[in-house]
Amino acid sequence: MKRVLITGIEGFVGTHLARYLSELGYEIYGIHLTEPTANLPAELFCVDICEFSRIKAVLEESKPEWIFHLAGISSVAEAEKNPLPSYQINTLGTLKLLLAVHQFMLPARLLLISSADVYGRGEKLHTEDEPPNPLTVYARSKFLAEELGRIYYQTWEMDIVILRPFSHTGPGQSPHFVFPKVARHIALVEKGKAEPVLAMGNLNVCRDYTDVRDIVRAYVLAMENCISGETYNITSGNCIRLQDGVDILLRMAKVPITIAPGATEIRPYDIPYLSGSASKFQAITDWQPTIPFTQTLADLLDYYRNQV
Repeated sequence: MKRVLITGIEGFVGTHLARYLSELGYEIYGIHLTEPTANLPAELFCVDICEFSRIKAVLEESKPEWIFHLAGISSVAEAEKNPLPSYQINTLGTLKLLLAVHQFMLPARLLLISSADVYGRGEKLHTEDEPPNPLTVYARSKFLAEELGRIYYQTWEMDIVILRPFSHTGPGQSPHFVFPKVARHIALVEKGKAEPVLAMGNLNVCRDYTDVRDIVRAYVLAMENCISGETYNITSGNCIRLQDGVDILLRMAKVPITIAPGATEIRPYDIPYLSGSASKFQAITDWQPTIPFTQTLADLLDYYRNQV
């Protein structure tokens, strides 16, 4: 089986990806910065993605055939509050990884995880052939990382595939995101550790949502099937209003909970609708999401019931 390196292995998606690859029998190496909260089936290296010499040392030791580049700041709000580290990690960190792979002359396939946020605003399904319009610090940092990947593919013929995943959630996601925030609060209220009122910001925006376990399946299929130098959307096409998802969670609660209007995070360019088509990816991989959204939310709630 292949030797695989995951950057950002301690993150939400990285943890699920490591477990899935382990089930498939891969030899896994992982780069992490913060301490993993779960036992991971991998040989781990505590390395800042911006430490070029350390990245090269990890590549030399692990000699991966596949590299999943997940390390980065994933919160739009956090990126707006802290733009400098967002560019340093998401953009410059990607450049250092690409440069390290190139200098080491490593014949590895690299999966560069971007974001659907690079599309900006739109009222129709986004497809890969439309021009990006990144509006936020987060989106711009990810689009610049994409451009670096394209440069290394075009100039040095490195084997690079770029993915643009749309919104995803599931067990283990941080409460900095909307559905985990609600799930965690429900779990706390059920145990008498919080008041049955939760302040939330704008819940009228619509987003595509895919279960994280379907997302990591897509990442592996991308490694196996996608064309080098190409960009692919990963999305269920299941665009829902955040309020509707919150209502599903509230109906699962064992006690009544009220949602109250509250201050929103810093979002100077709020995008009311973000949905896309994965037809290009599905045509080459036959991937389809398999986990219903209600099941995703139920599993997320059970996760926090076991955590709090």
